[in-house]
Amino acid sequence: MKDNPSSGSEQNADIVHIKLMRNNTFVTVTDSKGNKKMGASAGCLAEMKGGPKVSKYAAEATAEHVGRVAKSMGLKSVVVKVNGFTFFKRKKLAILGFRDGYTHSRSDRNPVVYIEDTTRKPHNGCRLRKQRRV
Repeated sequence: MKDNPSSGSEQNADIVHIKLMRNNTFVTVTDSKGNKKMGASAGCLAEMKGGPKVSKYAAEATAEHVGRVAKSMGLKSVVVKVNGFTFFKRKKLAILGFRDGYTHSRSDRNPVVYIEDTTRKPHNGCRLRKQRRV
């Protein structure tokens, strides 16, 4: 059975995990096996200490910083996994921020091969306990 050429680049591609929480943003780069290569949070950036960590701009700035470092490390292609109960616009800004930090300009090659939303969603959860009757 022949493999799809795009799936081969996905197999050995590095993974960028973006975790968007209410109070902070974490961006981690791992290899295909899950070993951490580098990571940053909104608090790592000098201008993001304290209150601005929560702002919409924080996720974008953190992802852009990690994108610049990833470019200097020599990453060629990445799979982006976004996690967090937040608006899609904030997730999109984080992904675009990583890409802008990596490319520095619009004309350069796009490193993102695949984007996946790994946010867990409940499927009605556990069964409720029996109602007490008096």
